[in-house]
Order: sequence, then C-alpha cells, then structure tokens
Amino acid sequence: MKQNRNAGIILLIMIILVLFISGCISNPFVNPTTQDDFRTGKQGILMEFLNNAPPNEIYKDYPFQIGVILENVGASDIKNGFISFTVEEAYMELMNQNDESIRFNLKGKSISLPTGDQLVKIIKAKTKKIGGQSEKHESTILANVCYQYQTKKDITTCIDTDVYDLKKMQKVCRVKDITLAPQGAPVSITKVESEMLPVDDDNLIKPAFKIHIKNVGNGEVIDKDKISDICSSDPLNYKELNIVDIKVMLSNEELECKPIPLKLKYGDDVVRCILEKGVPKERATYTTPLTIELNYGYTYSISKKITIKK
Repeated sequence: MKQNRNAGIILLIMIILVLFISGCISNPFVNPTTQDDFRTGKQGILMEFLNNAPPNEIYKDYPFQIGVILENVGASDIKNGFISFTVEEAYMELMNQNDESIRFNLKGKSISLPTGDQLVKIIKAKTKKIGGQSEKHESTILANVCYQYQTKKDITTCIDTDVYDLKKMQKVCRVKDITLAPQGAPVSITKVESEMLPVDDDNLIKPAFKIHIKNVGNGEVIDKDKISDICSSDPLNYKELNIVDIKVMLSNEELECKPIPLKLKYGDDVVRCILEKGVPKERATYTTPLTIELNYGYTYSISKKITIKK
C-alpha cells in the first residue's frame, strides 16, 4: 500500500512538471510577459542601404538598383508609412516615378513578434551621361522615411488627499517624481512630477502632473497628419515640425493638459496635466494607474554617395 501511494505521488509530480514545461499551467513564481516588456529602446524605424544597392561605383548611362532594409525596433505598429528616394536628376533617374514615394506597413515589437518586423524595398534606377571633360562625378542618393508612431507608458502614481499631513493614519504611498527609461519609441516620456494642489473648495484636492517629453531618436518629430506631404521633395515647413498629440488618463478619468498639441522646443519640453474635477479629501490616500499616450509623426533620412564613371 505504501509503495502504491509513493508511486502515485511520483506520478502526480511528473504530470505537474510536464504541464509546467508545456505551458498548460502558469508558473506562479514567474511574472507573465506583457506588452510593456517590449516598450524599451529609443528608436522606431531603423533603415540602411543594402550591400551594393546602390553600388559604390557605376558607369554612366547604366541601370542599377537602390535597396533599403527597414526594421521596426519599437513597440508601435506602423500603418501607411512612406519611404521616398531622391537622386540628383542631372546625373540619375528613377525608372518608375511611382518609386519616389512608396507606402509600407510594419509591425512593432510585441508578445507575438518579439523582434519587430522587417521589410526590404528595392527600386530600379539608371545613371545618365557625364558632360564636359569630367572622367567621373560623385552623386548622392537619399532615402527618407516618414511614419506615424505612438509612445505609451503606464505608471502607478500616488494620490495623497492629506496634503498637510493632518490625518492620524499611515499612508499607503507618498507623492514623488518618477524618472523613466525610453519606452520603445523615438519620443520618450523622461520624467513625471506629481503634485496635489489645494483649491478653493476645502473638501477637494486636484492631482496635477508635469510630464517631460523628449525626442531621443535618430530623426525629427513631425505633424502626424502631414507625413505624406513631408516625405516628398517639398521642403519642410517649421510649422509641421515637433508636433506631439497627448492624452493622459488617471484611472478612467481624462486629464486636462496644456499645451495641446505640444510643440517641442529644442526637441525637449513639458506638458502640464490636471484632474479638474478634483478628488475628495475625505478619501484615504491611494495609488492608481496614470496612462500617458503620445501620438506623432516621425521622419529621418540616410544617404549614400556613389561615383559615376565614363
């Protein structure tokens, strides 16, 4: 009987181990992976030319290819992004004018795609003749990418209803500033400062937050509604630069933020958000989620010089 009981215990242990390994039962000692785990890093799109496309040297009046690889290393999906190619028209031409601006979609890092998505774009071009006595000419090829992107961060904040520490009770939290690492996007929330503001109504306090935002990526922040215009041959208008839309939620309440939209100065600026309806002072100090969401456009370029020979 004792041997049968021991055998049953061993069998049960083996079954549990198999279920853990196969993933049928979650391990209570391991935190589950969430989308927030992939919100790391300072970039959205990374782009580079393919090897030998374009080549370093090429003869005049000769066809060649221009290729780039795009990689979404951030945590936001891209829909209807644009990549454009620009060449020195006196010395080169694109074989298909539709290649001047090409749409693309590219998924970001997620639980189902931990490394993000990649995409290769290859177009055809041709060199022209070199005039005069020159034996060769150095010319530049430019690739420019424009896309909409999102930065999102959930943090736990403290709402202290006892601003003057008058209540005879232990508080579950203390109001403090929070410094943040980049969130898997080229625009980052770098710091959140919290403050509980007294108001005319002695029964209320108003939670307020000073949110620091910075361009930490490899390009320029642009108006998210102008990406198709910006990713063209037209020059950038300063009014279209550094525009960030902001939405901040305290639990299920949307905060009033100013300025909206935010125009980043020197790639770095601050937005101030407040819960205008306030929180009753009679409520005990508590913690609650603060969700910050930034929406914007982004653009950056790479270039390569090639030598055209006779």
